[in-house]
Amino acid sequence: MSGKKDSNELETRESIGSQSSSADVPHVKASFFTYMLVMCVCVGGFLFGYDTGVISGALQPLQEKFGLSTVQKELVVGATTLGAIFGGFFAGLLSDKMGRKILVIISSVIFIAGALLLALAPSYGVLLLGRLVVGVAVGVASMIVPVYVSELAPKHIRGRLTTLNTLVITFGQVIAYVMNIAFASVDNGWRYMFGIAGIPALFQFIIMPFLPESPRRLVITNKLEQAKSTLRKIYGPEVTEAFIENQVRLMLDDVNSSSSSSFKDLIHRDTLRPLIIACLLQAAQQLSGFNAAMYYAATILQMAGFRSNQNSTSVAIIVSVTNMVFTAVAVSVIDWAGRRRMVVITMLMMIAGLISLGATFAAQQGFIPKQDSCSGYVTHCARCVLDDRCGWSISEDVCVPLLGHSGDIYESTTGCPPRGNDKAITGILLTSLIVYVASYALGLGYAPWLIQSEMFSNSVRGKANGVSTAVNWICNLIISTTFLSMTDTLTSAGTFWFYAGISFILWIGIYFLLPETSGKSLEEVNASFSK
Repeated sequence: MSGKKDSNELETRESIGSQSSSADVPHVKASFFTYMLVMCVCVGGFLFGYDTGVISGALQPLQEKFGLSTVQKELVVGATTLGAIFGGFFAGLLSDKMGRKILVIISSVIFIAGALLLALAPSYGVLLLGRLVVGVAVGVASMIVPVYVSELAPKHIRGRLTTLNTLVITFGQVIAYVMNIAFASVDNGWRYMFGIAGIPALFQFIIMPFLPESPRRLVITNKLEQAKSTLRKIYGPEVTEAFIENQVRLMLDDVNSSSSSSFKDLIHRDTLRPLIIACLLQAAQQLSGFNAAMYYAATILQMAGFRSNQNSTSVAIIVSVTNMVFTAVAVSVIDWAGRRRMVVITMLMMIAGLISLGATFAAQQGFIPKQDSCSGYVTHCARCVLDDRCGWSISEDVCVPLLGHSGDIYESTTGCPPRGNDKAITGILLTSLIVYVASYALGLGYAPWLIQSEMFSNSVRGKANGVSTAVNWICNLIISTTFLSMTDTLTSAGTFWFYAGISFILWIGIYFLLPETSGKSLEEVNASFSK
């Protein structure tokens, strides 16, 4: 009788704890420890951003150093993406077996190795290998950091803390552009651009062993006391012991209801729908063409008339800063504005920006694809000077080969005679680019990573996130290795309109499938797909 009475009392206390926790959670602030822990983990996000952004400014000096063709440039950009496909997929497999923390440490080691290979690359082959190695690290970080952070974060600020990783990614891209500008005129400056990435990776490698594993991972491995200790540090002294006990109980319930999983479990009804949503969001993020704008920002701005590498890189930082600023806005509003609303509205704004961007390129360059000879561009100067074989003849006022006409080529910031509408076209182009980037940052820039980290049960979270992350990087590879070829074939205008069309098709699927996950615990989100 006594045992039964004690058991009833314990159940009553847990019930009260559960009720009180539900009321208390919205008023509980994450501790300073939580923010410091998240920032240390998000060094992986910084490196993700830096290593994907640095290629924009490094591409031109690499072309001069190794004499790269269009295909070779696309391979240099795409090698990182190819590595990321495998890194993200295998991180999903290993995270369920090894835990989140150890994979962050492994990614930092791979980042260091990649930085050294790139900085010391004596040949094009080693350069490709270095980009591939860095890509593996980027893939691991892109998958594991959002999962780690979402499992650490209190539910009422989980969106803010997970989106903080995206903000750090954009900060990494800004720093990459700053380094591009700083070393643009330095002999072998591209080596410094790549090598600097090893410094934050070394910091993360040193600090991560002293940080805790995620509470949910500790519960899975039956280290309940360690899980409670970590939760106390995350929530601070304001919460009651009953609240901590209830959080652990919820995690245990989720673990006990989820047996060990295989990939076959991903097609189960409770898992298939969130997997489709996650893959759809990740595909939309990449097939919108945004990372083409990041990887080839300097090249795009050269298309827009900023002909020198330094000038185009300097203006390209506007793209990066816009991305960072509007991601910061997203961090501040995501938990009360809602994930679904932000994605649905901002995707439409992004599509409008893409359409406007294409229209501006059409007005500037027309619809002339790359020609076999310079004479094919006839009297269209803006398209003529995009071809590195051609220039605009001062005496003939037509497009001519650079070879044999060195003293007769028009020299200006654009390479063309001034026109009355040049400033207006450039202004509209930059405005369209900023609208496109800002809209992306407010929605697709962070939402796929945040939402996919929220939707799956403990048993399949690693595998499901690995699959959707692989989808992201496969789509990224398609975009990054076809952008230059598409602009040659479809023209710049046609390429951006193609991205707009694909984005609209994906928007329709997202509109009808994506639920709201804001304000719910991970266990509550997962349970909603079981109903």
